[in-house]
Amino acid sequence: MGLDTGLIVVILAVLVFYLRLIILQRQRVKRVNQARALELKDGQSKKKKGAAKTPAPAPNYSVLSPDRRDRAIGVAGLALIILGVFLYSGLNPWQSAQPYWWIPTAVGIVAFSWLFRLGPLP
Repeated sequence: MGLDTGLIVVILAVLVFYLRLIILQRQRVKRVNQARALELKDGQSKKKKGAAKTPAPAPNYSVLSPDRRDRAIGVAGLALIILGVFLYSGLNPWQSAQPYWWIPTAVGIVAFSWLFRLGPLP
């Protein structure tokens, strides 16, 4: 199996997708740590001498976008990925479109990554 242009483009799209998830995860950890530090700082100024330490609950952040437009783009991306799989496998009536399987697949992967944003849980 050789590396052709289509496969290289799809691999790059997957790398962009995973890079986006890694960045979101790092931002999530950073926000949680900042919130814990702020709560700890506020708790120390209001704490009485004999009060027991109780860990503050960390705020929950979701990586799924709450915006309907982002979710629609993500679902359309998933549909494009499935279309690319059908084009690649030859299960389509348009045999002339088979060499271009990588276009809907790569666009679908990038569009699917639109589904992920960092925000608080609803």
